[in-house]
Amino acid sequence: MAGYVWEQKTAQGYLGWTLVASRRMDLVRRGTDERPYYLFRPNEEYLWEGIPVHINSLGFREEEFEKSKPDGVYRILNIGDSIAFGWEIHYEDTYGKQLERILNERNEGTQYEVINAAIPAWTPEAERNFLLQEGFGYQPDLVLLDFTIVNDIYGRGPAVSEQQTIFQFLRDHTYGWPFLTTQARFLLAKQKGPEAIPVLNPPRDASAYYPLEEDSPVWEEIWGFIREMDRACREREIGFVVILFPTAFQLNSAQHPELPQRIFTMNATIEGVKIIDLLPMYRQVCETATPSACEGYENLLFADVWMHPNFKGHQITAQALSEEIPLSGNSD
Repeated sequence: MAGYVWEQKTAQGYLGWTLVASRRMDLVRRGTDERPYYLFRPNEEYLWEGIPVHINSLGFREEEFEKSKPDGVYRILNIGDSIAFGWEIHYEDTYGKQLERILNERNEGTQYEVINAAIPAWTPEAERNFLLQEGFGYQPDLVLLDFTIVNDIYGRGPAVSEQQTIFQFLRDHTYGWPFLTTQARFLLAKQKGPEAIPVLNPPRDASAYYPLEEDSPVWEEIWGFIREMDRACREREIGFVVILFPTAFQLNSAQHPELPQRIFTMNATIEGVKIIDLLPMYRQVCETATPSACEGYENLLFADVWMHPNFKGHQITAQALSEEIPLSGNSD
């Protein structure tokens, strides 16, 4: 009972998304045994920190839509992880929905539709699996791929463990265990410092998120998933755009190196993949603000200390996309 009361209170407090949402989202396995991916359990409703999350009948954080694209519609399939999904952001404030409004307000005679096909903890491998087995069935004219520098390089593996331990089961299916373990972490943090709670104080070392060597085989492995998605889109004459989301640590005093952006931009140039690097845009906003604007747990562009953009971060992304993606039904 104490665990239940604590969770209900925490879900609507300032740590609701961090401590509750990450373990209470109900995912179901899809795809083949060799290439699985996860979608939300359909027709679910969540509420964290006063932000409602509606899951439609197809398993997306999206309103209901026709699987077959209606006539006169330019459909954009927005694939990604928790950033595209809208972590700590209202549905209408996600960059996908802001982009949809910007495009439709231009009154070019084309109706634009952006589908939020994003699942927290999805990896490039899972996104590849979804696109090839299900995503193309929605008949997109353009595919947007959200690539998150923080966890898309080292964060491989399914979003849900295939073989749960007793501790994972207790975490996902009880109230008492999360309550006890979280309180224990808080007590430990009082003794050892806030780094005892990694989810609130992630590592500041860049090597925790990506290799610091340009010749690491990890780069080719990850780019291989992007290459496969790009080729599959080309074969179907569908546009494909990769959006590189920086780490918050690349914008603050931690000064993480830009190596991922350099490698992916180089690969994209060689292979003709359209890529939008948000780091220069985000950095310009931070540099023109106050010196501490992009420091701290919540700051000018981020809703948390390491990766999730806030409304302004999503707004900058939507504007950048609206200026660079194909318009007026041209998917070339």
